[in-house]
Formats: sequence, C-alpha cells, structure tokens
Amino acid sequence: MTFISPWFLLGLLGIAIPVYLHLYYRKTPVQKEFPSLRLIKLSVEFVARRKKIRNIILMTLRILTVVLVVMAMARPFLGSSASAAADAQAPSAFVVLLDNSMSMSSVDKGISAFNSARSKALELIDQMTENDRATVGFVNEPGRLGYSQLTWDKEALKKIISDSKISAGGTDLASSLLPALKLLSPLKTHKKAVFLITDMTESSWRPFLERYDIAETDKSIDLIVVPMGAQAVDNTAVTDLRVESPIVMTGKKTVVKAQIANYSKQAKKIRAVFAINGERKSERDLEVEANSEKETDFEVVFAQSGMNRIALSINSDALPADNERHAALRVFDPCKILIVKPENVPGAPENKEDLFVKFALNPLAKSKDNSFITESRSANELNNVDFKRYAALILINQRHLSADVLKRLSEYLMGGGNLITFLGDRTEPEWYNENLTDNLGSSYLLPARLFKRVGNAVSKSVYYRLTDLDLGHPAFNIFEKEENGDPSRARIYEFFQVKPNSSAIVLCRMSHGFPGIVEEKRGAGKSLLVTFSADTKWTNWPVRPTWLPFLHQTLISMITSKEATVKNIKSGMPVSITLMQKDAGKLKIVLPDETEISPSSNNGHKGVLHLTVTNTEQAGYYEIVSDRLGVLTAFAVNPPAAESRLEKINLREIPRFIPLKDEPGKRTVKDKVSVLRNGYDLSGISLIMLVLLAIAENFLANKPAKKRTE
Repeated sequence: MTFISPWFLLGLLGIAIPVYLHLYYRKTPVQKEFPSLRLIKLSVEFVARRKKIRNIILMTLRILTVVLVVMAMARPFLGSSASAAADAQAPSAFVVLLDNSMSMSSVDKGISAFNSARSKALELIDQMTENDRATVGFVNEPGRLGYSQLTWDKEALKKIISDSKISAGGTDLASSLLPALKLLSPLKTHKKAVFLITDMTESSWRPFLERYDIAETDKSIDLIVVPMGAQAVDNTAVTDLRVESPIVMTGKKTVVKAQIANYSKQAKKIRAVFAINGERKSERDLEVEANSEKETDFEVVFAQSGMNRIALSINSDALPADNERHAALRVFDPCKILIVKPENVPGAPENKEDLFVKFALNPLAKSKDNSFITESRSANELNNVDFKRYAALILINQRHLSADVLKRLSEYLMGGGNLITFLGDRTEPEWYNENLTDNLGSSYLLPARLFKRVGNAVSKSVYYRLTDLDLGHPAFNIFEKEENGDPSRARIYEFFQVKPNSSAIVLCRMSHGFPGIVEEKRGAGKSLLVTFSADTKWTNWPVRPTWLPFLHQTLISMITSKEATVKNIKSGMPVSITLMQKDAGKLKIVLPDETEISPSSNNGHKGVLHLTVTNTEQAGYYEIVSDRLGVLTAFAVNPPAAESRLEKINLREIPRFIPLKDEPGKRTVKDKVSVLRNGYDLSGISLIMLVLLAIAENFLANKPAKKRTE
C-alpha cells in the first residue's frame, strides 16, 4: 500500500483522543451496603455491564472514524503490481512494444488488429506526465526500439507510432523485449513497466517461452500484455512456392510446386491462380481439409529468358497478406557448350574422345527441347570463335594451345565463363604448368599444378576408385540418395598426380588419397580439373550410369553459381548481392509498390560490385535494374508461413505478464493502466465507510434510555 499524502498519517495519533475521553468519563461505582436493596444491586450491576459493552463499541467506532479520516486525507492506494508498491510520487519509465508483424493485419468487423493496436499505443503514450520517460519498439522480425534511450518527448513517440506500418515479417518477441528490459533495469527511482500490444498468436509465443524464462526477469519491472484481435479467425494461406529443378530453360516444361494451408475448423474450397510476370497462366479449384495443407503442381513453359516473376494467389479472407506468394526465377536459354577435342592425326581415324561428353549432354543432338546444345571443335578451329557465346568450355586431352587462344580463354574465365579440363595421354605437365598457370600470372586457368602420371591404362591390372566425394557440392549432392547411383563404383586405371592451389577445393580423391577432381573460383567464373580422361582409355566411368548426372550437375552448378538470385528472404532482412562492375552502370532497386530507390554498394577487387538492399519490409518482387542492361537480378520477399497460424495462446501459460484486456462497457485501457501503475484508490472507500461509521456511532450514542435499560 502506498499513500499520496503520507504526512497525514500523523493524524493516527488522534486515536488517543477517544481512548482518553472513554477513560476520563468512565464512572467508578461507590460501594454501599444495603442488605434490603439486594435486588436493586443486581439490577444496577446488569445495567453497568451493558453500558460498559456499549462504551467499548462506541470507543472502537470513534477510533475507526479517526483512522478513516486520516486514511481518506492520506489517499492510500493498494495494488499487486511492482509499480503500485513503489513510491506514489515516483515518476514512471516505460516501454510500449507494438506488434506490427504480418498476423496483425488480420481484419475483424472491418478493423485491422494493427490499427486498433496503434490506437492503444497512442493512449498509453498520452498518459505520460512531464516527469515520465518512455520509448516505443516494434516486435516484428527483426524487432527494434524507436529510440535506444528513454525520452521525455511525448510528441516524438506519438509520431513514431502514427507513422508505423505493418510488416510482412514474423514476430520476434525477444528482439525488442530483452532490450526494453535492459533499458529499464538500471532505473531505481521510477515505476517501471513494459507494455506489449500483440495478437497473442501461439506460433510467436511458444518458441519464446521455450527459450526464455520470463519468471526470472527483473521483478521491479511490470510486464503488461494488451491482447488484440478476434479470439478465433479462420485463415487460408499460400505457404510455399518453389521450383525444384536446379536449372530452368525456355521452351521446356517446368513443374512449379505450391502449398496451400487451411487453418480453420472446416474444409475450404480455394481457387488458386498461377501467374508469370503478371499474366495468368493457370487456375484451379482445390478443396483443403480443416487444419491441413495441400500441395499442388503447375506445369508451365517459360517463353522469356532472364528473370521471371512467378506468383500464386488465392481468394481473400480475414488475413489478406498471406493470400499471395511470390518467387524470382532465373530462366536460361538452352546452354551452349563448346567442346574442344584433340586434333586429328593425319592418316589416323577421326578422334572421338569427345563422344561420351557430347552424348551425355545432348544424346540426340537436339537444338531444341534440351538443356544443353553442344558444339565440338578442334584447337586449330578456335581462332575466330567468340567464347562469350558459350556457357562453358570443355577442354579434352589437349597437347598445346596457341597464345592467342590461351589469352582469350583467360579473359573468358575471369569474366564469368566456365572451364572444364580433362587430361589424357596427350597432356604434357610441364607445358600445362608453364602456359596455363605460370605465364598467365593472376589470370591462370588451372586449379592445380600437374606432376607425373599414376597407374597403367594399358595393362589395367590395377585400378583406383573415387573416394571422399564432397556430397555437399552440387556436382555430387545428387548421389546422397542411393537410388541415384554411386560414382565410387567407377574404375580409374590411370590419372595425373596434381597439387591443388591454396584456394581450390578437392571434390573427390582417388582411393590412394591423390586428388581426383579439383575446382577453383577464378574471377567471376569457375575452373574444374578432372585428372583422368573423358573417354574409356583411362577409366570406365563414361559408360557408368553416374557419368551423365555428374556432368549435368557440374555444368548446372557452374552456370548458376554466379547468379545473384537469392531465396527465402525474410521481411526486414538485408540482402547482399554480388555483381560484375562491368554490368552495373547506374543501378536502382524497384520495390514491390514500384517505388525506386538507390542501393548501397561497395567496389570489390577484380571488378566485383557488392550490393546491399536494406529496405525489404514489403512482401513481393524486388528488381535490381541497370540503366545499360536492364534487369540484372531479382528476389522475392514473403511472409513466414508460421505467421498465418492465428490460434491464440492461453494467457495463463504466460508467466509474469499482467493481461490488460479492452472490454467494451467496462473500464478503459487508460483507467486500467492507472490502476496498474498506482493501485486502487482507497480514499473513496474510506469516505463511504466513514459516513457509515458516523451514522452507526450517532445511532448507538443517542439510543433512547428506555430501550437501553430493558
């Protein structure tokens, strides 16, 4: 209990007055013996006993009257909160945390939960007095405080709240609640409180309660939660939209997978609309069972290469923000692969060492409806070839290459091209080391230096196997599943011993520990070295079932590795993108609402540009556009699927938090906050009891004598 005017408690000394008067006017009977008056004596004793009881009651009533008068003037407040137990004259310090996560955009009776929450936050800030300090924060993901310190500026805080917008992100209670507690803890002379205005979804509270022990937080800080939103809201949502194919080509059928969730107690009929670049491509009606999810596939053909925007939308409901999902997808034209085969020897049969590579990449030699279009040339046919027309170059068992070809190969690789080198019986290690590595300086081609040959492909008496496969690399991760085969079953009879460069990675080794396949990033491109042949002279791998998927996955990983497309972006999360400076020019970012902003960028080494996008609050499709080359890349921001679950958590499961419900027809939030901060004002009750006691005392003191002696 606290008192607004504690000095009035000195009035309790007035209790002595009725006690003194009671003792002063107490009559002491004079004893006289009259034997004949025995009956009168008994009557007098009876009356005296009754008067004594009455006088004690009167004295008690008068003492209580004095106490109530003092209490009414001292203005006592009684409450269970930490603020109510503090000094009544102490100023307040509090933090208002406003939930602006996606789930707060749910609409009930035409009013969104976020708009109602924003009004409540303004009401709380309005209660600041001139000595109070406060700040505001937001609990979307990632959460933040409006000011890192408490402030007296009420109007500035109200402006932050009024200007706040709903986010497409999830709820992160800890990211703003923990800094708020840290901000208030050092204050010793203030009434401290954190007001959390949220929709109480279980999906946001459950992880927080499992990770943090709220019961152990600073007990001098009141934790107050203001629940918002309807108790039960039916909701349907698009929770996933993806393409599982590692590469998407124009003219080829592509399967787009979508997942639709029904978070309600009854089955729902949902109409799903799939669109590419804003144009409807497919529509279908789906029935999704209660509290379940359903996956559906859309088979589409992309006609436009480059960045494509795909979207799936469903019919609107109480939470429209999750009724549409976006994805950014890079679509390629069929990739041209240049295979450089060994030159034919005069008088000898045509060299066909490229046969197994060509057949694996394009078995029917199609120019359409195939992922790769292959073209074979010998080394002396490369003089007028523009390497930039090809997604990758494959060198097979080359003896020598001209200085001009090597220079153009180096420029191609460092500029973003891809190079695969197979060795063989024509390979001269000294020439390779000197011309493909040493003479090119920092623009070298090979990821390793070559040494001697190991094994004997003629006798084939001894063979080696591929071991230590890097299953995390795209070239080999397809073989994590046993049904996709095992490259280690292939036999290698002869290979070159190599020493990888310091920045290279070994994708697999031979069974004796020597590197088998080595890869290194070179400038904006990649170079991969296979230490054995591409045909069956040195290995039987080209006739094994794992040969084709290895080549496909290797080329796909190379071609797509330099793409800046990013996936699974959370709202508010900074996005880092690496581009080639030569492609950049003047850049701009087009936001989902078609607003254009300038990105933050830093120039890296070797012509690389590092781009950072921080304004990712909106859900939708973002484009990075160059004034010279148009759309360079794009990405999509989507709300987290967990935000679509609107089930409420039971308030009893949340320790320490005091619920502050807004109940129509009852006390306003402002009144309830006042009670929490100061406690219940007992002065009014004291006055009422004082009046009742005065009436009772007056009645008892002036009770008629006749009734008194009966």
